[in-house]
Amino acid sequence: MEYLDQSLKDLFVDLHCSGLWVDVKAISDSILRAPAEEICAAYDAARAEGPVDLQAFYDHWFAPARSPGDTYQTDPDHDALQHLEAIWPHLSHPADNGDERSSRFPLPNSYVVAGGRFHEAYYWDSYFTQLGLLRSGRTAQVRDMLDNFDHAIKLIGFVPNGFRSYFLTRSQPPFFSSMVADYGRAIGDLEGSFARYLPAMEAEYHFFMATPRNHEGLARHWDSGDGPRIEMYATDLHWQDHAQDHPEFFRDLRAACESGWDFSSRWLSDPTDLGTIRTTRIWPVDLNCLLLRMEELLAKATASSAPERSAQYAAAAESRRAAISERFFDPERGYFFDLSIEDGTRLPITSAAGLFPLWAGAATPEQAARAADWAERHLLREGGLLTTDIESGQQWDSPNGWAPLQWIAVQGLRRYGFDALAETLRTRWLATCDTVFRETGKFVEKYNVIDPHIRSGGGEYQLQDGFGWTNGVYLDFVDDAR
Repeated sequence: MEYLDQSLKDLFVDLHCSGLWVDVKAISDSILRAPAEEICAAYDAARAEGPVDLQAFYDHWFAPARSPGDTYQTDPDHDALQHLEAIWPHLSHPADNGDERSSRFPLPNSYVVAGGRFHEAYYWDSYFTQLGLLRSGRTAQVRDMLDNFDHAIKLIGFVPNGFRSYFLTRSQPPFFSSMVADYGRAIGDLEGSFARYLPAMEAEYHFFMATPRNHEGLARHWDSGDGPRIEMYATDLHWQDHAQDHPEFFRDLRAACESGWDFSSRWLSDPTDLGTIRTTRIWPVDLNCLLLRMEELLAKATASSAPERSAQYAAAAESRRAAISERFFDPERGYFFDLSIEDGTRLPITSAAGLFPLWAGAATPEQAARAADWAERHLLREGGLLTTDIESGQQWDSPNGWAPLQWIAVQGLRRYGFDALAETLRTRWLATCDTVFRETGKFVEKYNVIDPHIRSGGGEYQLQDGFGWTNGVYLDFVDDAR
């Protein structure tokens, strides 16, 4: 198990199970005020004397994790754009010094945290955060983020879900190559950016192409851990009995976290029962589109230096493009769906992930037209694009909309010439963000796109403000209109 220190296991479990913390991630992220052995000895001594006041013990021996934005207050005189420019420094964290006694994975350069309860950098969040940083001219910060990811890939072979020790068993949707390309274009040196980060780009590709993530030629999500998640340990303990009859339950739960969609009816055989999660038995359409995009960029990045390797990447991209078009598209419904690994059938859940093939250029013109029509009828609402059209109580389902999915959809629709629908979605999403900002002074993690005036909810924790990827997509969308 990925504890900060195995000697702290008993204390860790007791703190998580105490019920004193509404959000138990705060325990897993806490900073030790003394060496683990000293804290463990103090806890053993306290227990020997009788029941321990866990809150008092925690307050004495631990410090809660903080992010620079924890004390940020919105300036009431700021409009939305002024607010976003002002908040970047409060979401920025300096390079880690490496001696912090915590679960933090130390990074050698500055980085941007997501916000709220998330005091560390997250992988796919960073791509959409980067969109805003580039629009704000903060290319040095983007360079630092890329160097951090490069550092992580060299050290552990992949970019982790987030930069905590307990995330080192999984990754997240792989946007690193796209980040490199966007940065290179922004500074006017795409070739130089490719040259700098090519070894890391290729290493990440091999990570996702290796077993068990590469299964029968298509990609799936995975986690090398198969026990309760350290960051949500008390929550997961409630599933211990269930997991005895479903030995892959915790791995499927963790794999859904790698997908970024934690949690969604996409991964459930019963859309309303998290106990039926089956993530590792699904080929996700969005993940395979990301691999296609990676292969295309690798083909471009190696074209001059290694033409034979470039041709191999190009061939892999064409093979994957054909597989996405032929296998993930349902000709009866006219949309792209995830696939069951068990029997190859298309799963019934309509989700915003079905527009990734348009973003990746994997759809034929006819498929794109039908997918755009299906998404407009089933997912487009007053406030933007639904994540799915199912109300399950999970946060990656209706009525919620998420900034990265709006951005992917807009880019995909534009790629195939559906500019009017793309503009409708762009303006509706901006209006939703503006509505919530006027009412709360915040940009938040996710939004209710059926009624933007209602606070978004669902999932394992309360709505978070901050918020890196919402800020980035908003700035990118606003700049589109300038």
